[in-house]
Amino acid sequence: MKFSTPRNGGFSIIELMVALTIGLLIVAAMLQNLTVASGSNRANARVAEFQGNGRFAADFLRREIQHAGFAGISWTQLTLLGTTGTTDYGCGAGFAARITESIQGANDTNDAFDFASCIPDANYARGDILVLRRADLDAIPTATTLSATNLYFRSEYLQGSVFLGPTRPAGLQSPVADYLLRTDVYYISKWTNSSTESPQVPALYRMTLGSGPLMTPQLIASNIENMQVQYGVNTAAGTRYYDADDVPASLWTSVVAVRLWLLARSTSTDPGYSNTSQYTMGDQNVTAADGYQRQVFPLVVQIRK
Repeated sequence: MKFSTPRNGGFSIIELMVALTIGLLIVAAMLQNLTVASGSNRANARVAEFQGNGRFAADFLRREIQHAGFAGISWTQLTLLGTTGTTDYGCGAGFAARITESIQGANDTNDAFDFASCIPDANYARGDILVLRRADLDAIPTATTLSATNLYFRSEYLQGSVFLGPTRPAGLQSPVADYLLRTDVYYISKWTNSSTESPQVPALYRMTLGSGPLMTPQLIASNIENMQVQYGVNTAAGTRYYDADDVPASLWTSVVAVRLWLLARSTSTDPGYSNTSQYTMGDQNVTAADGYQRQVFPLVVQIRK
């Protein structure tokens, strides 16, 4: 009688090598898919970031432009009490108090009239400058003590008056309301946080009137690379839009609309991406030649008169 020797179960060397090879191929494919998905997620995050900043900046400016020239109770003329019309609060003598010119601007320069002293050249990057003036939206209760370091706007039916606290001017005719004076100068900064950041990320900033009285810088939105503005003035043929340096000096008080473009970009470059697009913004055509993603955010705002 013959007895057969039982064979132990298991993988042969060849079977094991084939299984390992297949396993490694599967792992490599999974890693490749993970790398692609991770890169896509980072690219989507970059796009979402600068699109969010662009939309925020556009909405912020829309609201601020709509409120430009707000003067509380109706008034027909402006007076400057004390030395408010001749004092330099950081942007040139009388600049902050010039509320009759509720909207003003400069075209691609920081050297026009008062702006050279308002925005330090080391901070200004490029683009147009936009100035908005108005009374604060909330009236100050009559029982509130005013600060000696703030500019205020007295709104009356007969007139409006800019004055320095703490003494309230005598009212000419009821009703009377006092407001903080708001003066804001919008521009594109070379950086978001400081000049030492690396890489520098451009941002929308404003010089805003505050305690002192002084104009101080305030960040509005990061990743805003350029701003272009045109001003709509009523003419016999309808509303005509001008660049800032083409607006006749006598017509700044007649601006009824603002057309504005913001160019937002990603914080960092996208590996493998080359941007050669051209972006039309008012009187400028901005041509890219780098790896940053960009988008233009246009808006047209009617001024409440």
